[in-house]
Amino acid sequence: MAKYIKLSAQQKDEIRRLTQLANRRIRNAFRAYEKAGKEIVPFEIVGKAELQTKGGWHTEKTPLSRSVKFTTQKEYRQHLQWLRQFELSRPGIQEYTQIQRQKVAQAVATSMGGEYSFGVLMKKLEKMTAPQIADFWNTFSENARRKGLQYSSEAVMAETFQELFPEDLYSTLT
Repeated sequence: MAKYIKLSAQQKDEIRRLTQLANRRIRNAFRAYEKAGKEIVPFEIVGKAELQTKGGWHTEKTPLSRSVKFTTQKEYRQHLQWLRQFELSRPGIQEYTQIQRQKVAQAVATSMGGEYSFGVLMKKLEKMTAPQIADFWNTFSENARRKGLQYSSEAVMAETFQELFPEDLYSTLT
């Protein structure tokens, strides 16, 4: 039987509190991605590769264990440090979606030749969820790969929007 270090009630509460916050954030991200038919959540949200799929979770419903049993002080400090870092530096699903929307808007402005008022296009971007933005980038990458040597970021961007938004958004870009 392994010997565990003795933690104070305050230390245990801190581990449990941080774990609960991390679990909530990870589950929310999974709900959003599952709703869109995706099984893998971005690393930027979950912080560990093994947590990107449910197969790496502690249990079927719990991403991280709330256990407060550690065999060494070092193990405890490392876990606590990771949980604190997770809380401070990992975006929630809403923050992540906003960041990704900004990246798409910047990419559109860059590839289409500057700062335009895209009106309808920007309204579409504001409604896109993180999984939809991931689909956008996957489609864009696939279109760019197909173009090969004839690659033009403007043409590929326009083609991608035409594929994803068939309701004649291309006319708003030109």
